[in-house]
Amino acid sequence: MDITTRNFFRLLRAGVFGQQEMVEPMSACKWRKTMLFAKAHGVEAETYAGLEVLNEQFFIQVIPEAVTSEWASLASAYSYRTVPKPSSLSPRLERSLASIAAKTDTQSVEYQLLEELLRLAYGLLRDDHWVRQMLVVGELIRERGAKVDREQLKKWIAKLRLQNMIQLEGALLVELLGLQTDELPFDVKPSNYHIERFASSIPYSQEQLRFSQGKDIFVHTSNKSAFMWNVRRSARFMRYYPTESVANLFSSFSSSLTNIEE
Repeated sequence: MDITTRNFFRLLRAGVFGQQEMVEPMSACKWRKTMLFAKAHGVEAETYAGLEVLNEQFFIQVIPEAVTSEWASLASAYSYRTVPKPSSLSPRLERSLASIAAKTDTQSVEYQLLEELLRLAYGLLRDDHWVRQMLVVGELIRERGAKVDREQLKKWIAKLRLQNMIQLEGALLVELLGLQTDELPFDVKPSNYHIERFASSIPYSQEQLRFSQGKDIFVHTSNKSAFMWNVRRSARFMRYYPTESVANLFSSFSSSLTNIEE
């Protein structure tokens, strides 16, 4: 995990949970890169709040005024609480969630947490604002996690075959968001989940992930690494959610066709 990503998550933890974090010194270029991370994931307000929480630290005080002014402007306009949720779940996941919703109280904390965990899983698969969604899950757990019926949630997770993905999500919540394992309303086994690889793969924008078409009849990508990036990302999740990983690769290609001019 590079220094910009480390500072990015420090600002998130400070802004959302008020945690005191020691930031590392960075150049103006790297501070702007950190701001772009925040913008790409819709957490400008949360990271800017982190700047305010940690404003007494020397390396926060020396951030160029042009960067902090732009950051403040973005923060005043956006918040993950007011922007749309990540893209809709896949049809299969929607059907699975609907089958559970039909037999339970959808206002229960267990169901709400299950829905948000599914959205986080799908956000990770598609790299669609998963950091913002991780904050939604983290805040829900902090606020209502103690009231969760753990056995009921465990049964639903097993029914959706979500166990391995939940293990990964739990590791992300602990390593990146600073939650404690005993706060999580599901068990997380100690393991090597290569969290740094997930944290370091944040794109600057969704544009770099799309396929496109040039002047010929063949579909390709203006970013020559985008296709292999999608393949590698889908392969990365095979151990966690194999069926959705394969479906996501084809879905990414299919949805990108809508960007191609006839």
